[in-house]
Amino acid sequence: MLYICDENFKRLGIIGSFSYLLWRKRYSSYGEAELHVDVNAQNIELLQKGNILFRKDDNEAMYIYYRGFKEENTGVERLVIKCFSLVKWLDRRFLWGIYVYNDTPENIIRSMIRTECIAPSIPERRITQIKLAAAKGFGIPIQMQNSYGNVLEQTEALCNTYEIGIRSQFNGKELFYDLYEGINRTINQSENPRCILSKNFSNVLSRNYEEADNDFKNTVLVAGAGEGLERKRASIEQGSGLLRRELFVDARDLSDKKRVDEEEVPISDEEYTLLLKQRGLEKLLDHEEFLSFDCEMDVTKNNTKYGRDFYLGDIITIRDDRLRIIMNSRIVEADEVYQNATKSVFVKVGKSVPTLPEKVRKMVK
Repeated sequence: MLYICDENFKRLGIIGSFSYLLWRKRYSSYGEAELHVDVNAQNIELLQKGNILFRKDDNEAMYIYYRGFKEENTGVERLVIKCFSLVKWLDRRFLWGIYVYNDTPENIIRSMIRTECIAPSIPERRITQIKLAAAKGFGIPIQMQNSYGNVLEQTEALCNTYEIGIRSQFNGKELFYDLYEGINRTINQSENPRCILSKNFSNVLSRNYEEADNDFKNTVLVAGAGEGLERKRASIEQGSGLLRRELFVDARDLSDKKRVDEEEVPISDEEYTLLLKQRGLEKLLDHEEFLSFDCEMDVTKNNTKYGRDFYLGDIITIRDDRLRIIMNSRIVEADEVYQNATKSVFVKVGKSVPTLPEKVRKMVK
């Protein structure tokens, strides 16, 4: 059963039946949903763009951004609804100025959300529906500078770089953005119950494995403020010979000055080097070696269940004797699919090889 409310969280009604529902959650970004329902007056009225879908058994809520009508092969018409999780509301704001941060990634993200969405200096920029969950206090301080960046894009960059999860927790009345870290459930630790996904353990129905290093880089030279030989630079270097793969990053947008008490003062060389290295880390993330394992869980088995024995963001062990693979990696995406009165669960571990449209988007940034 799906509950519907408007963007101010006023309850509007329920959707009691549907022919298809995909509920996709991501660890370091916003989730998605797709819903197919009968074409009738009630569904057309409830499922308007901007309205919010939520479930009693899940704390993630989704807002509608697309409506369409589709005729199936059987001749039956369906109303098709597509949604994004409420985390994507962050896409509606950018950093209204130049910011220099020296704090943990968690606190930097919280500061961006608070300054640009919850309590901005311009009242019209405030998004009253958003609150922040309690801080967890994880991570170590980093140096970061950004000028006029999109809040969602900067949040995703930090979450991906430092393996942080972000979710929108909605209880039907209030919305809280929450930053968290998944739990280590691999075979290499003994603090938490272990989780192993494997056909050998009968908890996986099907799997797809892929790896690629065609765009892999492990060394980066970042050039910032200044001209010619006076230009400030920093590097992160790994490997030698053929194992060393180099990348150059033009970070001229990183200013070597900051505002203090309405005055512009120089940033120390030590601080600025850290800013350049932070930019380098973010760019190296776009050039990682890709290693991904997608699998369909067997929901009829009781030995390992998603949502009970492991969760989105947890680090688990994948074992496949036929492929000779044993890998410890994070659950980065989870799909729940409801169709024809059956439920399927698919989880994605690691980072998939990017599609051509994804590559193009990175190139134009």
